[in-house]
Amino acid sequence: MPPPGVQLEGQFLYERQKALRDQQRFPPAPQIVTAHLRSPDTVGSVLRIADAAGSSRVVFIGATGVDYTRMKKTARNCDSFVPWDVYRLEQFLDEQVYFRPLIALEITSTSRSLFSTTLPATCTFVIGNERHGIPEVLLSACDQAVHIPMYGTNGSMNVTHALGIALFEWRRQQAHMV
Repeated sequence: MPPPGVQLEGQFLYERQKALRDQQRFPPAPQIVTAHLRSPDTVGSVLRIADAAGSSRVVFIGATGVDYTRMKKTARNCDSFVPWDVYRLEQFLDEQVYFRPLIALEITSTSRSLFSTTLPATCTFVIGNERHGIPEVLLSACDQAVHIPMYGTNGSMNVTHALGIALFEWRRQQAHMV
């Protein structure tokens, strides 16, 4: 087994990642729609994971009152790399056709395990509020719901962690496209 190598840091790591992004060898990851996130740390984390996975766009529904200075700190400049918008819920519902198919990351009465679901090559992941999940009107607009199987006592996980798992499961499934 080869040794683990040395950790890549700073400007070298930035230049390496920029070169990978500029090569455009990989298809863009799913767009992301979030509903009523309140924590600037969560908003920043969504942008950071969107950049890490190569998502083409993030839409924040109802992200009003978010401290964007704090969000930018958590995003670590990823808000400059990933296009993002803030929509009203009604505006998104009017334009949802441009985001189809919509896949809710939510535990519901009919959700399927993320790991036994074939994810489409083009889709949009929808995540909900840190406390209340995806609003019913938005959830009912989704084409399907997937969940991440939980094996501990707690029945849910942080929305950004779930999003990261889903995005990289999508990447794993689409690996044949590289």
